Amino acid sequence: MTPDRLRLAETAPRTSAQRFGERMVELLPRMIRGFARRESNYLSRGKITLPQLWILEHLSRRGSCPMNELARFLGISRPAATGLVDRLIGQELVSRLSDPKDRRVVRVNLTPKGRRVQANIWEQKRKMLVEVFGKLSPKDRSHYLATLEKVVRLLSEKQP
Repeated sequence: MTPDRLRLAETAPRTSAQRFGERMVELLPRMIRGFARRESNYLSRGKITLPQLWILEHLSRRGSCPMNELARFLGISRPAATGLVDRLIGQELVSRLSDPKDRRVVRVNLTPKGRRVQANIWEQKRKMLVEVFGKLSPKDRSHYLATLEKVVRLLSEKQP
């Protein structure tokens, strides 16, 4: 952006949506850090990353699946998904097996330890959310939940 355009952008009146975006950018990291401080698990201690948690959750819901399905689910390349899975294998949270029907296909499975870790993370999150949002009125919680559900629907729509 040229210096003139930058000055123009800085002096242009901000819309309410722009102000909202700026405030959300400020608040979301603080909120996430605040939530994380109330937890003690593999995710909050940095033993796994958020994409690795998504892998555990996907396997928990869908069962064993091919590596390329995990890559598609995460929106990353197969080699990148393989790297994430390799680190989960190193912690014995998932295992990798050849598909008996097609040995070229690599399937990823959740181990019993992985299932316990994933369940523990979600249970801690649920308890923490009940603790924090329990301090809000039922009406505020209802509005917050309705707004989040709308945002999730918007994010689920196909992008042009």
